Amino acid sequence: MPAFMSEVGMPYWIDLTTSNPEKSAKFYREVLGWEVTAETDEYRIGRMQGLPIGGFIPQPADSTMPDTWVTYFRAGNLEKECQRAEELGGRVLSGPQQVELGQMALLSDVTGALFGLIEPKNSEQFVAAGEPGLPVWHEMTATKDFAQALDFYGELLNWEIRTQSTTGSEKPEDADYATAEEEGAPFAGLWNAQGKFPPQVGGFWQTYLGVRNMEQAIKSAIECGGEVIREPWLSTFGLMALVADATGATITLTEVEDAPEDDVTESDDILGLDV
Repeated sequence: MPAFMSEVGMPYWIDLTTSNPEKSAKFYREVLGWEVTAETDEYRIGRMQGLPIGGFIPQPADSTMPDTWVTYFRAGNLEKECQRAEELGGRVLSGPQQVELGQMALLSDVTGALFGLIEPKNSEQFVAAGEPGLPVWHEMTATKDFAQALDFYGELLNWEIRTQSTTGSEKPEDADYATAEEEGAPFAGLWNAQGKFPPQVGGFWQTYLGVRNMEQAIKSAIECGGEVIREPWLSTFGLMALVADATGATITLTEVEDAPEDDVTESDDILGLDV
């Protein structure tokens, strides 16, 4: 299994806030092959071949929020970047707080989308990604204020952002899609979904998780209490399906091959988006 050297500003970690940690753990064990262990009474971590993939956090008993995955980006200086996020129009919802992995904070951006920042304990940290059972892509859906979202993340995380427009316009607000890139290689996407969702729906980040065989993954997901929201479709990047897990958190399953053994970095183009 490849492990990528993490870079400041790139996706580093995912956490699931779940109303039923046991049910969630069983789902990801069966569907993705994770080994889920309890780190504390309140926190579980999913691993593959010993490498940590994501965490499971129990929802507060009185929470009215739906279960959801949260993407965390690596911070260089967490306190300064939390302050900068607020200056740019975002909000710090909790933290910074010290946890096993380092320091973490939960935030919302200018569109209301949840995301996190994490400053790992050590400067040299690796993440597992890009093959079956692992995160293969992270995408933000902007239901409003797309240009503001691009400015927010570009300024906060020092992203190089490339926009794509079917109309040929170079204005950010007219773009259909944008990619965050490192030396020309995309590592996250932002979709302009203005007008495509009800007005009350705010922005959100979505986690794409790799599977080796889509048909088997869908079968396992249903057997474990999940639901297929969108049947598998063939996208530019391969076969995908939108699924709700056993407690309702949504994920996009993506059929991918095992990663080559060659040495790569996290900014390498995993989904073939470097066009």
